[in-house]
Amino acid sequence: MFVFRFLAAAALAAAMVPVAGAETLRDAVEGYIKAVEDAPPPAERWKITGALGATVTSGNSDTQTLTVGIDAERPWDPWKLFLKERSVYGRSSGVESANEHILTQRLERALSERSWLFEEILVEHDDQEALNYRLQLVFGYKRLLVKRENFELTAEAGGGVLHEEFRAGPETEGIAQAAVGFKWQITKQLLFTQLVTIYPSLGDTGEFRLASESVFTTPVSDKVDLRFSIIDKFDSNPPAGIEDNDLLIGLAIAIRFT
Repeated sequence: MFVFRFLAAAALAAAMVPVAGAETLRDAVEGYIKAVEDAPPPAERWKITGALGATVTSGNSDTQTLTVGIDAERPWDPWKLFLKERSVYGRSSGVESANEHILTQRLERALSERSWLFEEILVEHDDQEALNYRLQLVFGYKRLLVKRENFELTAEAGGGVLHEEFRAGPETEGIAQAAVGFKWQITKQLLFTQLVTIYPSLGDTGEFRLASESVFTTPVSDKVDLRFSIIDKFDSNPPAGIEDNDLLIGLAIAIRFT
């Protein structure tokens, strides 16, 4: 931007010399300078947000839990790439109580202002779930159903392949995916988002996984938000000795880096 302004200023100075056509040249250069000054800033290539949360209790229970999250997105019309990482680590009375890591990559291709095709890869590890790793690949279609000034409702459907390796052994199967999400700007200072996704098994009738994420966000400053989140994961057929439901409730500080 500085270089453009410098060149424009130099051209304007030259245009001040009284020669034939000077008025026309001066007008053109002044118009160029105004266009540069009024041009919007270039779009940021990446939008990155980092979140950090921690809880500590003592007395009847001695627990420490740390949550770390990173969200990144990059749009380039008609595509948009999303990257998301969430880690939770906790100890209770000196014993590990949580050790979970989830990485999601999602690529969307806009078909119109209200519809997209998407590809999503999920990689997950959870010690307490006896899950060495989960690898999931899904393709599908997303649609914006409702769009208002303070509210948006979306739905999506798709299918793909799931590979899981528990301590009991590996499993691979086909899955479907259906999700409903909404964004509600309750007030200027309070945003509520909700995403509920179900993954029915295509091989075993009645078996499914369900993931729900609810987040309340309020700004602290231009770059910092306070987040209260409720994350619930349900597996209708967990390995022997493993609970079928995991619930995480947390408070975190989120910082936007770009």
